Amino acid sequence: MEQGKRFIGIFIVCTICVMAAGCGKGFDASGYTEAILALQFQGDVRNAGAFVEGTDRAELMEMYQSFVDDFVAGYITNGMTVSEAQQEEFSELASTIFTSMRYEVGEAKKAGKGEYEVPVIIRPSDTFIRYRDLLTEDSVKMSEKVRKGEYGGDEEEAMEQMMAEIAVNAYELLETAYEGSEYGEEQTVILRVATDGNEIYSIDAEDMDNLIAKILRLDEIGG
Repeated sequence: MEQGKRFIGIFIVCTICVMAAGCGKGFDASGYTEAILALQFQGDVRNAGAFVEGTDRAELMEMYQSFVDDFVAGYITNGMTVSEAQQEEFSELASTIFTSMRYEVGEAKKAGKGEYEVPVIIRPSDTFIRYRDLLTEDSVKMSEKVRKGEYGGDEEEAMEQMMAEIAVNAYELLETAYEGSEYGEEQTVILRVATDGNEIYSIDAEDMDNLIAKILRLDEIGG
């Protein structure tokens, strides 16, 4: 995958007002991070709703669903021709996969005025590594079928048939990858949370990208 690519389209909910978290009680950087990650991976809007000022649960769920759909289009069905119904099925499966991510938010440490460092212990999942490998194997098989003339029509028509078959197989391959997935050793990722000076806090976007890349092992998949 391209190293500079944004993994997430949900950073608009990574900003909160301290007043929304409870005036006079200080900013709970760990609680905020926990809420954002719960929204990110479980689609759980309950705690995030308490932190994000001026955004209701329906809007948060819409943001979460947009993230899932964008992820599917960018990392699962990229290059395939799939129907809207197939895309929805992939999104539902991706949501299920995200809920299986293993992480634990630690105690935040003050790093400066209005700045915190929040440790997140993760155990990376190899689901998408397995999916990539299975998809590659399937593509090789389809190419061999093209070479042997097992698809009808001219070369262009044969390629279209091959791509359609790959898209059909891809969902089953992702299921297989998920069912056989394993988790790696624990790693600690630091998320920096800071204010913009106006009591609006946010998780550093690059830090969040790094966490997502590592927990899903996207940084090991070539683009």
